[in-house]
Amino acid sequence: MQRRDFLLLSAAISLAAPMAMAAPVNIYSPELVASELAAGKTVVLDFTASWCISCLSQGRAIQALRDANPAYDKTITVVDLDWDTYKRTDIANKYGVTDRGSLVFLRGNKVIAQTYSHSSKAELMALFDQAAAAA
Repeated sequence: MQRRDFLLLSAAISLAAPMAMAAPVNIYSPELVASELAAGKTVVLDFTASWCISCLSQGRAIQALRDANPAYDKTITVVDLDWDTYKRTDIANKYGVTDRGSLVFLRGNKVIAQTYSHSSKAELMALFDQAAAAA
């Protein structure tokens, strides 16, 4: 194998591997949220931005928690809301979201937990445990 081919193959594998392991992303729509809530699941609205380093870090922490405890995904649906799209909309106003990295945990027609900024992995675990227990 030539050096150039090896480098191209290595780059392709390193880019594809993280994508293959990540759980599917649920992009916000009112219908998705309504459907998941009607099915008895807890919905986590994750106001995130692709350019935000803290959001990416929090997203990795959430994914690690979900990977470590697959039971979360049986009762909790995480829904991404792009901050640049939803920061000044009715959904952000309804829950008082003023900053990216905010999470809103919904069960039925009420908020069961909420963060207004980036959370540590321990705080996230406590929130996900609370949400799973509410199921």
